[in-house]
Amino acid sequence: MVKYISYDRVETEHTVLEFRGGAEDVLITSFTGEDINSNIISISSTDETKIDELIASQPAEINCIELSKDDFKLLVKNSDQLKRIRTQVKEKIALKYDLADEAALARQEFAGILSAEKKQAYQDYVIECLEFGNKLKEEIGY
Repeated sequence: MVKYISYDRVETEHTVLEFRGGAEDVLITSFTGEDINSNIISISSTDETKIDELIASQPAEINCIELSKDDFKLLVKNSDQLKRIRTQVKEKIALKYDLADEAALARQEFAGILSAEKKQAYQDYVIECLEFGNKLKEEIGY
């Protein structure tokens, strides 16, 4: 189960109030980046009541607002976290097919001389890498 929260970071005279974790079996991921103008987190656990308890335990001053998954995805699509995952996917592809290899495959395909086996092997590997990235995104609630 995953829930998405936007909250206000509040600075008081003596402390800073923000979303705090507390349960071992509840994973909180904060999202950062140039395009992120608010405090956005995803909270995941196998037990929804633990998520709800954690949200309820936050100071009222931080104004926790639950977001829909669609709104969350829109707000964090260019986050540092997702950029890192995209980079990991690119690096994984490059382990087997660097840019020169990919360019050569594209030229062979354009010239009509790329074998079906080579094309399929490349496509299968890219799909495998994309699935790896999708798993990482799923782990952070995206």
